[in-house]
Amino acid sequence: MPIYEFKCNQCNTQFEQLCRLDWQGTVACPACGSKDLAKALSAFCSPGSGGGKSCAGCAGGNCGSCH
Repeated sequence: MPIYEFKCNQCNTQFEQLCRLDWQGTVACPACGSKDLAKALSAFCSPGSGGGKSCAGCAGGNCGSCH
């Protein structure tokens, strides 16, 4: 099951939730209990060819500038 990031449309709380692919209507905000949620964009890092983090997309060109 993937971890999704959500933003509550009622109280603006952002949270992560481990849930099924068909999560709609089953996840509630931990702060206010609302099910009026929007899936938020998630930031992630993937392994680069050198076995470390890939920072080719960073403005500074290295992980020190974005982490």
